[in-house]
Amino acid sequence: MKSDIIDQLFSQYYNEALLYSISLCKNRTVAEDIVSNAFFKALGMADDSIREFKPWLLTVCRNEFISLCRRESRFTGEDIPEDYIDDREEVIEGIIRKEEYRSLYRAIDLLPDTQREAVMLFYFSGLPIKSISEIIGKSETNTKVLLCRAREKLRKMMEGDQ
Repeated sequence: MKSDIIDQLFSQYYNEALLYSISLCKNRTVAEDIVSNAFFKALGMADDSIREFKPWLLTVCRNEFISLCRRESRFTGEDIPEDYIDDREEVIEGIIRKEEYRSLYRAIDLLPDTQREAVMLFYFSGLPIKSISEIIGKSETNTKVLLCRAREKLRKMMEGDQ
């Protein structure tokens, strides 16, 4: 039971903690170490007095970064050695893209069955309309309408209109 909660907290807050840590140290590898240590410390020190886990975890990440800077003077924040510099923009974009994909998959799961099936077959399996219409037992025109309506619903869900 306790490990389920830990798994849930880890999967829910890891990307945000990693993104925050990357913004602090500007290096993905170091940021992953910071987040790993922060989770270990945060979960070890957690008690019932913690009302919101996310802000508390990010505070622990910040403290881990400060401790790292103190231990290793080469990480001053301003003068980071060349071998520690990551392509930060690419890393941050990858994390954001991953979150957007996660949101998209959640939105697809909320579509009615036939629309979800049509979207999965068209976009993820790459099947043509004709093949999809045969699989789902609808006419090609009806399949196009299903996809159009599904795209519209997904757009609204992703924009937060629904």
